[in-house]
Formats: sequence, structure tokens, C-alpha cells
Amino acid sequence: MIETLLHPTPEILRKFQPLEQLNDIQLELLGRSIQIHSAGRGLQILQQGDTTAFSLYLIKGKLRLHASDGRVTEINEDSPQAHNPIANLIPRRYTVEAIAPTDYLMIDNDLLEGLLNTDEGITATELNHDGSPYNQALTENQLTETLLEDLNNDKLVLPSLPDVAVRVGRAMRDETTNARKLASIVQTDPAITTKLVRSANSPLYAGVTPVDSCAAAIVRLGADTTHKLVLTFALRELFNTRSNVLKSHMRGLWEHSVKVSAICYILAKFSNQFNPEHALLAGLLHDIGNVAILSYAERFPDVANDAEKLEQVMLDMRGHIGSVILRNWGFIDDLIMVTQEAENWLREHDGEADYADLVIVAQLHTYIGSEAMMTLPTLDQVPALKRLNLGELTPKLSLKILDKADEKIAHTREMLMY
Repeated sequence: MIETLLHPTPEILRKFQPLEQLNDIQLELLGRSIQIHSAGRGLQILQQGDTTAFSLYLIKGKLRLHASDGRVTEINEDSPQAHNPIANLIPRRYTVEAIAPTDYLMIDNDLLEGLLNTDEGITATELNHDGSPYNQALTENQLTETLLEDLNNDKLVLPSLPDVAVRVGRAMRDETTNARKLASIVQTDPAITTKLVRSANSPLYAGVTPVDSCAAAIVRLGADTTHKLVLTFALRELFNTRSNVLKSHMRGLWEHSVKVSAICYILAKFSNQFNPEHALLAGLLHDIGNVAILSYAERFPDVANDAEKLEQVMLDMRGHIGSVILRNWGFIDDLIMVTQEAENWLREHDGEADYADLVIVAQLHTYIGSEAMMTLPTLDQVPALKRLNLGELTPKLSLKILDKADEKIAHTREMLMY
């Protein structure tokens, strides 16, 4: 059994590399954001091949590292290796097992990098009401700290999947459900009903004759496509905020997600590996973690009013929080992986392309011609592009395909936007 115990003190954290570079206030901040874990003898802590981005530190006990070639290494708290992150290469090269009662830390790499990259020389200039040190430089970390604390304590306020999507999903699990029953559920939301009928008549799905009812649209689309489209349409209502300051961020997030979705859908049509509607949903969900982050940012005006600080928090936390949201909604692993890997541009993995690969390529297409592309890899440098089953696809041909599909992309965006 693995148990979670207390928060580490600055004294504990200071023993490790590169945590010794942090000052007292940063160590205190980090300590409040993480917890000490405890594992009994024989418990596996880390699996070879794992790609989760955290650093493992041994506080007390003894670990055994198993390599794929059969080599075994043992590390205890007095070993020189224990001052550094253990099995830190990603994907992990070792399976790590506790061979004695063990205490250890798991520190999110994005959080650690964010602390290491803050300005040096932070000093406390005044005290908070409780007598603890206060410093203006910490304000940019307070949002991250709150998010992590709520995550660790299972108190994170997550967006709820809209009711109509939940009810359609439940009906899909009932073998007796037919088009008429699905229509009765969908029609409780007039906006989604209108979008579903419009979609069934669009060039993407249109038949010989137009449909004029929700039930007829469902018959044409099929139950699975209907379910995914209802999910997609229902997500629009989550991209809202009460804050006037954050409205533009939320609108930009929605427009970016829609554009990525449309390109995912078209690329899936060209590929034999992907379900187009599932690809559409993957594109729309890839940044869902930022919806929760922007909702939290309403409580932190110093961050909400500083685009650079807000962008850094989203960059650090979007994948972790997005995966928590989708697990909470009961989504399957391939979409959870999308939230975690959507901006891992040089991502490598074995096997065929997955939906995260599709979203990576779609995102890069949305940035072509923008200033953002200056800091991103080119398409021919991205392993995901090579894994997509699109024939002899080069970056130039990829653009040509999308140019030819401009009209379909426009139809897809229209289906989502209005």
C-alpha cells in the first residue's frame, strides 16, 4: 500500500539537486504544494516506459531499479545518487521498486521549472496578516499554488459536463435506445438540436434529401456520431467566464480549439487510422485544462491582468488539470493523453499514431504564418507527422491537402462556432 503523508520541510528539500538552488521562500512554497509519499517493501513506485513528467526523490528507505536488459541497481538515502532525481529520463528507463519502507517525493517538472526560472534574490519586505513572509514576486505563483493545493486535497473545482451530454451518454449505454429516444433527450436543448439538424444537412454529412427533424438527423448521423457531436456542441457553454478581463482569453481559447478541431477532423478524413468525430472532440478538448485555470484566475487579479503570468500558469498546469477533468468525466485514455501531450512537439512513442499526434500536427498548422511559429519546430521536424498514415506526406503536401480542404474546414468551424 502506498500512503501519502506530510508536506516536506525546506530542510528536506534543500538536500536535493537542483532544489538547493531555491531560496527559503521558494522552498516553503514548493513544500506546501507537494506531499511526502510512503511505500512499503515490494511496492512498485515507477514503471519502465512511464512518460509522466515528474521528478522522483528518495527521502528515506531503499529502492531497486530494474533495467530492461536485466541490470539491477540499488539506492538508499545515503547513496550519492539519492541527491539527484531517480530514473529521471522520460520515457523511464527503469522500473523502480521499494525494497524497504520508503519515503519519497514526486515533484511536477513544470512546477519545478517554473520556480527555478523565477527571478533570484526574492526577499520578504513585509508580513501577511498571519505573520508569514509576503513578497510581490510570489503573486505569480499563488494561482499555481492554489491549483496544486486543491488538486492534492481533491478540492479542485472542475467544470461539469453539460447535462444533455451526460444524458445522451447514459442513453447510449442502454441497448434499447433508438433514434426517437435520443431525439427526446437532445431536444431538451434547442441550441444543440438546431446544430445537430444543421450538421446532418451540411456538406460533411448531407444525404440526397434534407432532414427537418432531430430524429431524422440522428438516423442519418448514427448514434455514435450523434453522441460525439452532442458532446462537442455542449462543450461550448464551458468556455465562459464572469470576468470581463478574462473574456478575451476565453474567447481566444475557444476559437483556437475550434480551429484545431476542424483540422483534426479533416486530417482524420484523409487517414485510415482515426474516427473523424473522435478527432473533432480531441481537438476541442486538448486545452480543456485552461478552462479551469481561467476560472480560478478570476480570484487572482494580479495574474488575470498580466497576460505573460497567466500564459505561464496555463503552460505549467494545463495538461495535468486537463487530464483530471477528463478522468472526472469518465473519458477514455486516448483523450486524456491528448490533454497531457498536445504541446509535446517532439514527442516520441512506439507504435502507430494516436490522437495526441493528430492534435500536435493540427496545432502546428494553426500557427503557420504567425509569430508563434518562430519558436516552434517545423512540421518536418515533428515525429507525429511521420506517424500519421497520410501517404507520402511532406509538410508542403500537408499544406496542399489542407488548402484543398479549406471549404470543409470552414464547414466544420461553422458547425462548431454558431
